[in-house]
Amino acid sequence: MKINVPESARSEFWHEPPPGHNEFWGFRFKPKCIPGDPIYFYFDGEMVATAVVSHIEPPGKSSCQETGRFKNLWKVHWNNDTFSSNR
Repeated sequence: MKINVPESARSEFWHEPPPGHNEFWGFRFKPKCIPGDPIYFYFDGEMVATAVVSHIEPPGKSSCQETGRFKNLWKVHWNNDTFSSNR
């Protein structure tokens, strides 16, 4: 899975999630990936990080722990220990 991180999300992209929570990326439509698939994160065409999908959550199950946003989106989660920066 390839994720193009928009400029508006880049300052928060490098922040760790709260303890006990996985990071996720939200999508309006069901993503075409499965647990175990690689995720490639890009800034303006340059790959900046990778991770591995841990699970996929349908809309309505949860929201961002810090902001309460993204409840109505599909969420692709990854475990923090699979996240690797290319910077």
